[in-house]
Amino acid sequence: MVHIKITKGLDIPLNGKPKGIPSILLPRSEEGSFPPHPQQIALDLTPFEELTFKLLVRLDDRVKRGQPLLEDKGCPGRLFVSPAGGVVREIRRGLKRRLLSIIIEVGEEEDIQRLPPLDPHHISSQELIEHLKSGGLFTHIRQRPFNVLANPGKLPRSIFVKGIESAPFRPPAEWQVEKYEKEFHVGLAALTKLTQGTVHLVYRQGSTCKAFLDAKNVQKHTAEGPHPIANVSLHIAQIDPIRSAEDVIWTVTAHAVVRIGHFLLYGDYFVPRIVSIAGSGILERQRGYFKIREGWPISSLAAGRVCEGPIRLISGDPLTGHAVEAEDVVGYEDTVFCALPEKVDREFLHFFRLGRWKYSLSRAYLSGHVSHSDEEYDFTTSLRGEHRPFIDSSLLDQVMPLNIPTMHLVKAILADDYDLATELGLLEVDSEDFALPTFVCPSKVEMVEIIKRGLQRYAADVLR
Repeated sequence: MVHIKITKGLDIPLNGKPKGIPSILLPRSEEGSFPPHPQQIALDLTPFEELTFKLLVRLDDRVKRGQPLLEDKGCPGRLFVSPAGGVVREIRRGLKRRLLSIIIEVGEEEDIQRLPPLDPHHISSQELIEHLKSGGLFTHIRQRPFNVLANPGKLPRSIFVKGIESAPFRPPAEWQVEKYEKEFHVGLAALTKLTQGTVHLVYRQGSTCKAFLDAKNVQKHTAEGPHPIANVSLHIAQIDPIRSAEDVIWTVTAHAVVRIGHFLLYGDYFVPRIVSIAGSGILERQRGYFKIREGWPISSLAAGRVCEGPIRLISGDPLTGHAVEAEDVVGYEDTVFCALPEKVDREFLHFFRLGRWKYSLSRAYLSGHVSHSDEEYDFTTSLRGEHRPFIDSSLLDQVMPLNIPTMHLVKAILADDYDLATELGLLEVDSEDFALPTFVCPSKVEMVEIIKRGLQRYAADVLR
């Protein structure tokens, strides 16, 4: 067992945190409850912009939950399946006809595609791979380096299961497996058949989750510290570091392990998840944790919950989420829906003000000297400044626990010098690792997007 402890990082004092516990642990209350079956559910494809798809259905086709809708042309047999049973009502496309989502009108009696249950202990790894491919489960397994979808044709040397969350507003990983302990353990057993090495389960120190504590045939590790203690890059670096582009490590969330176990036990596609509704743009009494399902419409989550005025709706946490509109759906793997005030006007002479109610890690404002440790702040979408050259990287390194030179790696990618970027640690990181440096960056450099595009470009050359 490895205990991972960090001191570098930051738990941002965001106002608008969700409160309470999710509906899976308590009977659903009248306030904040959701209809059991929304009229429309969607398969969200926005996270897969690098993929090209073969469409397997047409408009007005009747589909079952778990039925394949798309196939990844770059990896034949890797299927994206329907999150609902009903009728295909819309196929949304973006620039250059790139597929964005498939909208399904949910039937009154939802049809479900079921495959035969399998015991992972009594089948070969190849049989297990084919079964998971047919059920659409390989779209929930990621591969390092580059954080791309896992290639079923090349087994990993190890698999990391993420049983911890630390990003703002994200529900605890323990809640995603609560009441699904059996499914979680079957999913872990399946993962042990898919690796040439070890399955590593990482969870927060002090967790009382029986699904984690009673896990068998895996290496269990604990972690403590501020965000980004939950980032998988940190776990890999501490336990099984990546040395070259030829290394293959798979990463899976605790929720995805439940999906795998449920599919093997019952033969159908698992769609429930716990999400939080949070942010200072959400009415205080409407914040909390809720049980919904994959592809849930944003309009249902936002109705009657959003404050008046310009508001930015976000699917995902405030650091790594993406802006959405009411007609969109919760992101493919997202467990947060949040809203922040949209700041469009400039504050007159803001740089001359003391800033008692403004947060600054560098203590540039008065709040950094007189505020209490538990004080929270109302953040908006304003950058409070324009993009400018890099000047000092010391502030970035305060929140980067990985042993990489943050500013120099970003500059190497901007210069398209991937030999230097690899030496500086490009293979060890993902874009989410640069969310905190982007947040504190006085130069307003969007490092998350720079790292994401850099990884995509380099992966296109290495993985072709």
